[in-house]
Amino acid sequence: MYIAAKMGLEEFPPIFFTAIRFSLLLFCLSGFLKVPKNLRLPLLKIGFLMGVGVYSSLYISVSLATNTSSLAIFSKLEVPVAIILGVILLNEKVGIKRITGIAIAMLGAALIGFDPAAFDNLPALLWMIISACFGAYLMIKIRELGDVHPLTITAWVSLVGAPFLLLISLIFESDHLVVIENSTTLGWSMLIYTGVMSSVVAHSGLFYLLQRYPVSQIAPFSLLSPLFAVIGGVILLGDELTPALIIGGCLILFGVGWIIKRSR
Repeated sequence: MYIAAKMGLEEFPPIFFTAIRFSLLLFCLSGFLKVPKNLRLPLLKIGFLMGVGVYSSLYISVSLATNTSSLAIFSKLEVPVAIILGVILLNEKVGIKRITGIAIAMLGAALIGFDPAAFDNLPALLWMIISACFGAYLMIKIRELGDVHPLTITAWVSLVGAPFLLLISLIFESDHLVVIENSTTLGWSMLIYTGVMSSVVAHSGLFYLLQRYPVSQIAPFSLLSPLFAVIGGVILLGDELTPALIIGGCLILFGVGWIIKRSR
């Protein structure tokens, strides 16, 4: 997702990119908006957290980044925050064996994150930290939501995100018509890809899992995504593959493997 987003953001301003993405998703998923009245307010809150909080800060971060690989690693700060919130807010139990796996994986993330290449663009990293904090709290709210169809959650995120982000884009970004006129097939393809593969496939699957398993068991698996971001960044974007990236990636795999082995 980070690679596709980075390529798409070469042609679109970040907030406008996200607003178009959610507008397309809303059109495709409008049939999933019908829910009982008691679910509307919780879904509106989740829609604001993800549609406005997570994605606006995430795409601003990606648009500013000079090294997508290190940026993807920093996004995993949501894992320890989500686990801590799961213990505090949901009274979830985290055993010492799973804590050990998480610690090993986060050591790998820290090794990559503190590589000198990660500090070339501090504003991008700060925006990613903001996005990660929103994402961690989002996991808790979805866990509390109960049994709601994953595509319904995605539809409501789009319902809230599309108008809010479009308004923000109109205020803080400019030349929207010029951007659309100059956009290429590649730019639109990356926009559609991030919408379908990230929101419909990946996030709907995440919502499904969070409704059925503890946050502390699901959150660590997102540590795998930086590995794909690192590979894609090196191959497609020319990111530098440093020893810290290699060693840190191996630690992440080992830590996640440990969690899988020790989880029920």
